Amino acid sequence: MTVKAKTQRTAKRKFFTLVTSLGLMAASMQPALAAIEIDETDFGPSYETMVVDTVVGKPLQLVNAVAGTAAYLVSLPFSLIGGNADQAQQKLFVEPWDAMGRCLGCTVAEDNYYKTQAVDDNVVRIVVDQPSEILINTNDYVVVTP
Repeated sequence: MTVKAKTQRTAKRKFFTLVTSLGLMAASMQPALAAIEIDETDFGPSYETMVVDTVVGKPLQLVNAVAGTAAYLVSLPFSLIGGNADQAQQKLFVEPWDAMGRCLGCTVAEDNYYKTQAVDDNVVRIVVDQPSEILINTNDYVVVTP
């Protein structure tokens, strides 16, 4: 075996070791990056986001909802012919009006968090192991959320 072939083999082995090491490091970092805890003291809309949402966001959402409703009504005959009236209704009518119901200055994640914290007298909440919980409705339906 020549020196040139041995050098090429050593370079390939070093390259393979480097790529493998970087891949294992990236794979091991994924769970750490995925685990994000909510800091409830600094969670929620700030004064600035509420003002901007009041002055800019909600009026634009209203315009979007009205325009979406108009587009849905105009496209309804074509949607019925195409068989996707339910999808058109969801995207053009329901989703824009649901966005209007989001709390003032909240992101989607913050709004979902606040809505899950609302008290429901028909639900008994048992926290098993964070973040898992068991919800038992008084009408005997049992819902387990992992």
